[in-house]
Amino acid sequence: MAMSQTVISDQIRNIQKWQSVIRLPVERAQSPPYHARRPHKKSRSGCSTCKRRRVKCDETKPICRRCDKIGASCVYSPVPGSSPENNALEKVKGPDRTAFAFSLNDLESRINSTLELNGGIYSVDGVKDPKSAHPITLVAFEHFIRSSTKTVCHPSIRHVMESDMIRTAFQSPHLMYTILGVGSLHLSRMRPQTQVYRLAEAYFWQQAIKAYQEALLGRVTAQNVDALISTCMFMGITSICPDHFQPTDSWVLSGNPGAMNWLSLQSGLRCILKLAGPYIPSSIWASAFQQTHREEVQLYDEAILQGREGLDPDLADLCQVDDSTTALTNPYYEPLRLLAAIFTLDRNPKNAAQCATFMGRLENKFLALLRARDVPALLILAHWMGLMCTLAEWQPWIEARIRGECTAICIYLEYSTDPRVLRLLQFPASACGYPLVYPII
Repeated sequence: MAMSQTVISDQIRNIQKWQSVIRLPVERAQSPPYHARRPHKKSRSGCSTCKRRRVKCDETKPICRRCDKIGASCVYSPVPGSSPENNALEKVKGPDRTAFAFSLNDLESRINSTLELNGGIYSVDGVKDPKSAHPITLVAFEHFIRSSTKTVCHPSIRHVMESDMIRTAFQSPHLMYTILGVGSLHLSRMRPQTQVYRLAEAYFWQQAIKAYQEALLGRVTAQNVDALISTCMFMGITSICPDHFQPTDSWVLSGNPGAMNWLSLQSGLRCILKLAGPYIPSSIWASAFQQTHREEVQLYDEAILQGREGLDPDLADLCQVDDSTTALTNPYYEPLRLLAAIFTLDRNPKNAAQCATFMGRLENKFLALLRARDVPALLILAHWMGLMCTLAEWQPWIEARIRGECTAICIYLEYSTDPRVLRLLQFPASACGYPLVYPII
């Protein structure tokens, strides 16, 4: 299955005509057509940018939605008779209506104090967001709560992330660094031209990983279980949302087994949950995990546990699955069973989140096959990646890596002489948008 670098390079040049990594565009203000203005009540407390543009400001702090949308600097005038540092400008509300109301100085101080709990030194103190002149810690923290958590499709998980998890973060440096890392990563992908976000992202993740590793050296307890689980849930996001990922970066084409570490990392939560088992019933995640567990039992326990029924016939043949095959006798069987179950789901936001959990369920034996570029294992993974490409509307992180990885598998396998492989490539290639050299018509 080896291919020359020249062939791979030719294929990459071909797909560059159609493939692009989807980014959230930075919208620019345009001169609106003239319309006669209707009488309206003027707001005197809006930001200076909205006042200058003569548009209504929604007065969201620290950045109003209009300024955030167009990437403009958002500055509020001081309230007469009070100091800007003492104004309660920042309100972070969770879905349970719990509000954290601090002045900007108070909130910044609380965040920085949390980051220094483990004796570390916050080395980017005072770095400002060029769009708002607020400290980058505040901007990343606020963006995580207001925008980043909205990409989490499962409502019960999102509820905890927006409420109890935030309270937990103020007692945990590794969780606070992780939240800031997610917020700055999201900002960096939205506004790649802003260097401050990129630098903040690198720094926050470096500190998050260091602090998390130190926390893992101790044992899991009732006191630290919430923070450990919360951090672990986000720790793999940097690996599945790399910047400027190309198919040639994949382990499949590069031949570098270490380039597959992003997939191995996704099973980290499973390991933490095993260690945290006795403390989960009293955890902030208990109710959310119970809800997702009930849904998973309903989905997977009704699936087949032996034999070929319900499996893709070509995949079953390629993986040598017969009527007596089980997960104990065949390393492909469990991934095939999971794949068959999620392919039956309706395509909607909630089910998109369920489909994404496939990568965290892969066992070490199957991961070893993938690392060795085993053909049946690659095709199973490509079918899951193809499914996720069809769900990218609700899982935008797919565009950062998964689409490119799926393309890499298609490039690697498209010259196979096995007609079953070529048939099985049709769906993932179509889903990720890769034009096969020899499509089956």
